[in-house]
Amino acid sequence: MEEHYYVSIDIGSSSVKTIVGEKFHNGINVIGTGQTYTSGIKNGLIDDFDIARQAIKDTIKKASIASGVDIKEVFLKLPIIGTEVYDESNEIDFYEDTEINGSHIEKVLEGIREKNDVQETEVINVFPIRFIVDKENEVSDPKELIARHSLKVEAGVIAIQKSILINMIKCVEACGVDVLDIYSDAYNYGSILTATEKELGACVIDIGEDVTQVAFYERGELVDADSIEMAGRDITDDIAQGLNTSYETAEKVKHQYGHAFYDSASDQDIFTVEQVDSDETVQYTQKDLSDFIEARVEEIFFEVFDVFTRFRINKSKWWVYCNWWICKLTWRKRIIIRYGK
Repeated sequence: MEEHYYVSIDIGSSSVKTIVGEKFHNGINVIGTGQTYTSGIKNGLIDDFDIARQAIKDTIKKASIASGVDIKEVFLKLPIIGTEVYDESNEIDFYEDTEINGSHIEKVLEGIREKNDVQETEVINVFPIRFIVDKENEVSDPKELIARHSLKVEAGVIAIQKSILINMIKCVEACGVDVLDIYSDAYNYGSILTATEKELGACVIDIGEDVTQVAFYERGELVDADSIEMAGRDITDDIAQGLNTSYETAEKVKHQYGHAFYDSASDQDIFTVEQVDSDETVQYTQKDLSDFIEARVEEIFFEVFDVFTRFRINKSKWWVYCNWWICKLTWRKRIIIRYGK
């Protein structure tokens, strides 16, 4: 990869996205993107290798044309499917006064990866929570400190099923690019939260096409993550069935008129849809539409709250962040307030 560019491929629940970023001062400017929806990926997993490969190839080409960058190397982002989040520690010993450098930090972190004894999983991310020098001195960065006896790290670990990882990498590299590193949504969601939010407790909810993903952060670090196989497609299916119209029409009216809170929806916003079993058209209001949407969104959030219970979240001190799609339904915090207390 050219030194001042970063390219990331995002495998979603039903689509693939490629983003090209260029280093700019202390940040990164996005200079090109590509997105392809595909039937080759379902629920965040490869369902048809050839179709998925073509979709990845197409989105790489789109991003390359948009950015003017010849893409040869990429970072790969994977959804929270078949993922486990847990804590682990590792320690290395010193037998004389030693100035800690990058190689020591790499060694103690690599020991975390080697401790994974579950044969069917592969560690993809290790993120240090704290370092302990000589068993007493807790620090966030031990580099250049002098250790007389030991360096210990307590870290969070994200592991994924090997079969999922191997097939994802194989599919991406079949498109003529090399995968430099792999990251999980579970860890990446932390970038949208402030330091204070992550410290006090915050949960990110990402409602995608096929999968809803949940990641919980507290005390500044990722605590746990999980996914639910219920998301935007289920909402569209409910609308199509309820309005007796095609999936494509249901998807269109969902985005144009969708509202996830029945009491606030308008009965003045009127739209017309064709029926699947006749040539007739029928008029509905936004309030009619919201009846189907609210029911499914509530069901999704009930599932999410079950995940909260498994995470053992203290409801008195968490924020919830939803992705842009659910906000586009003019959903507000009322659903969270209504069911979160």
